[in-house]
Amino acid sequence: MNDADDLGQLAGLDIFLPSPPPDAETQEAFLDDAAALALDGHPITVYLRDEDAWAFEECEPVRALLESAGDGALPVTLLGLDIVVSAAYPTTEQMTRFARAGVEARERRSAAASACGPGGAPLPREAGGFAAQLMGAAPAPALPARGPEIGERRNLMGGDIGEGLPRTASGGTTG
Repeated sequence: MNDADDLGQLAGLDIFLPSPPPDAETQEAFLDDAAALALDGHPITVYLRDEDAWAFEECEPVRALLESAGDGALPVTLLGLDIVVSAAYPTTEQMTRFARAGVEARERRSAAASACGPGGAPLPREAGGFAAQLMGAAPAPALPARGPEIGERRNLMGGDIGEGLPRTASGGTTG
């Protein structure tokens, strides 16, 4: 990553750290790695819980995560408003990968399909099926004028209540 053009193509990372840390040595090692990347031009901002309490309150994804999961979710790494790592310090390789991936255009995925698997499915370009009918983009299928021919079988949905086929007023059977 020594090319100046590549550095201009990195997304910023915001990293929220516990303070005081449960493991000071691990946090110091992480801070050394993050500082080295920042000196190389990576846009990384680090917030400490006790020194930057305002950032923990103003950042909606972090505030919501801490309200639901507690301080055990720290450290938290954000790429934009997306939490990409929680409860662990990101590695140098992860920070570099996230910063590069953050500037790439991402294909929108169907939330329902994403819930069913890691890849999800691309959003359809046009509505189809029942959704298209609701939007008026597709005609509703033609319904038959009357039910299917059932021959001599009894149609229990047509009023046969066990006394034979329903009769018309003239005495003939219906159906």
